[in-house]
Amino acid sequence: MEKQLNKSILITGCSTGIGAALITEFLKQGFLVFGSIRDKKMEAPLKKKYGTNFVPLVFDVTNYSQISKAYKKVKLTLKGANLGILINNAGIAKLGPVEYISSEEFDLHLKTMVLGTFNCVQIFLPFLGAKNKISPGKVINISSGGGSIGQPFMASYCSSKHALEGFSESLRRELLIYGIKVIIVAPRAFKTEIWDKSNIDGRAIDFKKTVYNQAFDKFSNFIRELSEQGQDVQVLAQKIYKISSLKNPKVNYSMGPSGVQFYLIRTLPNKLIDKIIKEPLGGAHYDRETTFLNVKKEILSAFKQVSKIESRTRV
Repeated sequence: MEKQLNKSILITGCSTGIGAALITEFLKQGFLVFGSIRDKKMEAPLKKKYGTNFVPLVFDVTNYSQISKAYKKVKLTLKGANLGILINNAGIAKLGPVEYISSEEFDLHLKTMVLGTFNCVQIFLPFLGAKNKISPGKVINISSGGGSIGQPFMASYCSSKHALEGFSESLRRELLIYGIKVIIVAPRAFKTEIWDKSNIDGRAIDFKKTVYNQAFDKFSNFIRELSEQGQDVQVLAQKIYKISSLKNPKVNYSMGPSGVQFYLIRTLPNKLIDKIIKEPLGGAHYDRETTFLNVKKEILSAFKQVSKIESRTRV
């Protein structure tokens, strides 16, 4: 493994969760860390907490002018040196059925995770080796399992993460001309505050009198359990540091527990996945055994269909 030569990094969305864990990890590894926060009141406390090698940047990723001001602070601090890594981590997550969520809420997801990433990449690219004769850096965009799998009640979130991954694919191929690497990191289940901030219980009350009541309760409980059983977010930060240290990293990393489940969901036919999801969410059965038997029946049925297709192909 090759060590990162340039010891500076800019991370967005650093108030809590993944961003905060990344600050701790990269400071431990000797980096100068720029971290974005939206609340100016947090600037002094975070500076005191993390020390002289942490430089807080106050901006909202959806606000281009605020980021442009932060650019000047970064430029002054770097004094002509380049930025080794940009990690686009800022994000939000609100659950709800498409039928009832507001267009403003949907738009906020897209603005935060897609437009926000676009803004930061475009503004900070010169520090990463675009247009300037400096050694090329890396862009790491934080996606999630929702970046490749659409899930019920997460249309806003999953749409944004899907779009982020598409943006990252295009960006990676464009920046080949500069030698700047673009990497997608898609964490699955890690313990962060993102679902606490999403106010799941309050949202459940909002949809209590709708047809989605039972299904939303089940899905929100699943999300809550997944978060509680997830790995420590500091483990994720350590893995991201190791990825950033590689000379030739992969273009996409999926990491975290539940690997087998996510692999199956990504490889099984979509119609089968729909049936599997429908049973525990909208079915009349609350007990795990009945749900398991029904899902097993659907999988065996699909397997028989695939086997018939294969036998015809052989003939």
